[in-house]
Amino acid sequence: MSSAPYYDKNAELTAAITRQLNDALRRLEKDSALSASASSLAKLSGVHRNTIYNRKWPLEKLNEIKTKRAQQKEEEACSKRVKRSPEELLELSRLEVIYWFTQLQDARNLVASLTKKARETQSSRDFYMSLALERLTKNNEQAAEISKLRDAVDLLEQELNLLKDK
Repeated sequence: MSSAPYYDKNAELTAAITRQLNDALRRLEKDSALSASASSLAKLSGVHRNTIYNRKWPLEKLNEIKTKRAQQKEEEACSKRVKRSPEELLELSRLEVIYWFTQLQDARNLVASLTKKARETQSSRDFYMSLALERLTKNNEQAAEISKLRDAVDLLEQELNLLKDK
């Protein structure tokens, strides 16, 4: 038995899969809407992802496609920045100034309202602290008076007890 037919069949399958992968890679290069990933390459070529990972060269080609796309995006972004007219730049800067001016006004209003609230809280605290101090002083005076009255009552009770004993 000769194994040549199997080698021939395997070589044909390998060549067919290589063609499928190359066709799918060309489609990925042309159409930037398609994702440059191993999964999308597997779907486009009709092979399993493990086939792609085992061959390695399709992954290298995918990485090249990804870097080309990234460079194209950078170039497009640069060209968009360069293409702005002075009027557009002036309008953008005017909008930026308006934005930050509004932010400043909002911050100033917030500071003013918080300052007013802090003053009100401070005056309220001072009022209630003075009220508490006044009442504490009054309580202490009344406690001292109560103490004097108790002493007077005790003294009178002792005198009554002495008079009763005589």
